[in-house]
Amino acid sequence: MIVDNISRKPQRSVLRTRVLAALRDRIINGDLAPGANLGEVQLAAELKVSRTPLREALHQLVEEGFAEYTPHCGARVVKPTQDHVTDVFQIREALEGISAREAARKFDPVRLVEVRRRFEEIRSAVAAGDYRDVGDFIHQEMLEACRNVRLQRLISVYMSQIHWFQDIASGVPGQLRQAYREDESILAAIESRDGDWAETAARAHVRNTLQALLPELPTREQPPARRTRRAVPDE
Repeated sequence: MIVDNISRKPQRSVLRTRVLAALRDRIINGDLAPGANLGEVQLAAELKVSRTPLREALHQLVEEGFAEYTPHCGARVVKPTQDHVTDVFQIREALEGISAREAARKFDPVRLVEVRRRFEEIRSAVAAGDYRDVGDFIHQEMLEACRNVRLQRLISVYMSQIHWFQDIASGVPGQLRQAYREDESILAAIESRDGDWAETAARAHVRNTLQALLPELPTREQPPARRTRRAVPDE
């Protein structure tokens, strides 16, 4: 029996990870909208899992800032507010600024040529209004090039939330075109091996993304409407 229990633990861990990834993806891509209830019975049926790994995944979503528990309602998707997003982007700005500065000094020259080639491949698509390939690859390459494992671990804590917020910002007209131009400035600074310029460009990009995102969000979450008693008609 002990051996059987031990063998089940890795399987349960894999199942929990799969459920967590599925729910996180649904939140980031908007299938589970901010404020949506995360009902255990319905989600367990949809994902074809028992409620135990589902509950574990929901607890992890709460830890990551994607969900919260509310009295008498259970778990629901967090509604991002301006304060919430600002806090995360302030952390992102500091960490990516350091990452850009270090990448300007440490980026492998051969890899840098490949990154520039890939960046140029999507230029004509962006000019034609196709932004499907405008993403985070410059930032990911920069983060890897800085070779700071501790910094990478710190930013990984917030990366899923950052992707969620950026997906919201991508709906702002002109934002993806602007992001492409700002990424090119970061890349040019790294190619020039100018750490000051690279950090300044990276920080400016994060701040500009935040400013585009803030008008899309409430200043604070509105409390749920109070239920009023239905008046009892007079006899």
